[in-house]
Amino acid sequence: MKTTGTQKTAGGTMKTGGPAKEPKKGGETFNYGSDWYENTRQQGTKRTIREEIEYKKQANLIANNGQERKDLYTDNWDGGEYKGSSINILTVLIALSIGVPIAGIIFAFKTYGILWG
Repeated sequence: MKTTGTQKTAGGTMKTGGPAKEPKKGGETFNYGSDWYENTRQQGTKRTIREEIEYKKQANLIANNGQERKDLYTDNWDGGEYKGSSINILTVLIALSIGVPIAGIIFAFKTYGILWG
């Protein structure tokens, strides 16, 4: 079984098809033909988003020997909604912008007459 030809692409031409490889013992061959993209696309099953999520959950359970991964769950999430935490970059910047001047003023009053003035 041999299907060869050329296909025009944006970068020039591309050789398509070619001889099908011989299958290993008991294996099947699949001939993509000249329109391999459409043939490959038709092989996939159409699923709704809910079915796709369930499929991925099942695949995850199989991959992890039936156990949920603990590292995927934190207190920052409530189901699919991100709640965040009380400490983030904004609170750190606010604390630094208030804390550094206050620490400087305290240091200045404590060292007045000893290190300066």
